[in-house]
Amino acid sequence: MRGGTGMKTRPKAPGRSVYRIADVVERYKGAVVNIEVVQDIPRSAVSRIPGWPLPPPDEGGEDRELHQLNIGSGFFFDRRGLILTNEHVIHGASRILVRLLGRTRVVEAKVVGAHYELDLAVLRVPKPPGLPILQLAKKRDLRVGEWVVAIGNPLGLDHTVTVGVISAKERPMAIGDRKYPHLIQTDAAINRGNSGGPLINLRGKVVGINTAVSQSSQGIGFAIAVDVVRKALREMRLGLPE
Repeated sequence: MRGGTGMKTRPKAPGRSVYRIADVVERYKGAVVNIEVVQDIPRSAVSRIPGWPLPPPDEGGEDRELHQLNIGSGFFFDRRGLILTNEHVIHGASRILVRLLGRTRVVEAKVVGAHYELDLAVLRVPKPPGLPILQLAKKRDLRVGEWVVAIGNPLGLDHTVTVGVISAKERPMAIGDRKYPHLIQTDAAINRGNSGGPLINLRGKVVGINTAVSQSSQGIGFAIAVDVVRKALREMRLGLPE
């Protein structure tokens, strides 16, 4: 007899918004961009930059400028052509060049908002039609142990995918003069060039922005939590994406 009180309830099947990892990558990788930053540096200042060789003497005595290249990642989060990334990726930039998936030509981006303390920045480029948009998750969507996917350009290698779980939340960290009180810890591999790229859950929503990697151990990376991202967007008066 159906409908009896002794019937076992069949567990609900996962919603259609839950994808396999390969599905997440295929569906959303086009929203991730490669960011190249050019900085004009007076030749007289190059010797003061750690890791730069002493400049050769100028034959004409001119203080010529050199170009220092920084790399990072970002992603489209708004249909107006807005890209989220880390502020430290574009800090001090003279020009910001964005490379889209499957396109050889780079486009120049403009900074429309930056928040130094929260280490977040918003760029704008003319968005080609048909590119996917990544939506921001809500704070309640962050769960320790949940599978996450990091997509970015580590070491300049386009659209590299790494997979892990959210290992912990609310991790405090200080890097230089920046303090990050609410970082997500993940074991998804994050390397130089991943900064600014999205950390995505299996529903295809951004739970964090990849930001730092532990130099003293392996398998520990950190991302800025999505609620901090939303706070930064409000403080930059850009409004939240639709």
